[in-house]
Amino acid sequence: MGTPSITTPSERRTNPMRDPQALARRIEVGRRLRELRGKRGRSQADVSRAAGITQASLSNYETGKRELPLSTALNLAAALDVSFGDLLQVPDIIVLRDSKLGIALRALSDSPELLESITKQAAPVGAAS
Repeated sequence: MGTPSITTPSERRTNPMRDPQALARRIEVGRRLRELRGKRGRSQADVSRAAGITQASLSNYETGKRELPLSTALNLAAALDVSFGDLLQVPDIIVLRDSKLGIALRALSDSPELLESITKQAAPVGAAS
């Protein structure tokens, strides 16, 4: 499928609306949103209310007219009762939001020395270091 059409604030500043690949990704994610909503028999009004957005915004996401922010994508996945990976058709995504595991992973990513010390300790017996 390619890279999902989810953006961070810095990516939105580079004007992805002009990029034909970004448009194709937005349309694909929108098609997936509409498909999942339809399979569940849910209206745009119902899903948008559950996700905390307007019905017009959901319509724009479903048609690829607007870039889908990460926070909104997470809320839509929850409103549709699907995983974030299922929404994007990328099954190996794990989302850690403010959980203890997420905080621990952030600490590890901010401290390469700590990560290295942990991975050395976790090396299998007999493995060369």
